[in-house]
Amino acid sequence: EDYLYIGTDDGSAEGYNANSRLISIDKHTGKVVDDIKISGSGDIRSSITMADGKLYFTSKGGFFHEAEYDPKTGDIISLRSLALENGSNGVPMSTSTPTVYNGRAYIGVSGKGQFSAYSGHNITVIDIPSWSIAYSVQTQGYPQTTGTLTTYYEKTDGYVYVYFFDNYTPGKLRVLADKPGLKKPLMTVEETSNGVTYTVAASV
Repeated sequence: EDYLYIGTDDGSAEGYNANSRLISIDKHTGKVVDDIKISGSGDIRSSITMADGKLYFTSKGGFFHEAEYDPKTGDIISLRSLALENGSNGVPMSTSTPTVYNGRAYIGVSGKGQFSAYSGHNITVIDIPSWSIAYSVQTQGYPQTTGTLTTYYEKTDGYVYVYFFDNYTPGKLRVLADKPGLKKPLMTVEETSNGVTYTVAASV
């Protein structure tokens, strides 16, 4: 209620190996109450999600981050980072703001070529209690948006549904069905480009 948490970059030309900072500001006075340097994980270009008493965000160096904070003082107590994957030698950068629900985080991850089709772009599902990637599912373009999650069907089939857009022309709206414990995507389709067939997240 009293503090604002923001992520930064360091202004360098290379955002993948840049240093970033997680800053806590007293929203009543504007005073910086804590400032944590995160070395080498890349620029923080996502917004920060607050869920279950913790902060979640991504960085361009290819990491998913979780920070614990003290709501009384605004201090940042701890930080841990999980390396992302895209199945290539390229940096699995993410500027996608995490969607967090029921111990799972949903983010978009870039492939080897930020604007190259089917180059490893994917939607990644993170199991927070085990601090591991549950699974990922490929997309044509880089899903940079925040995933939109609905719990409407959870009481009937046990799944939440999460929607992402590809940043590609033409863009596609992707959907996945998920629940805790799931280790592979349920909703996939095959798409063919230049004679190569890819298994990707279903589009709607």
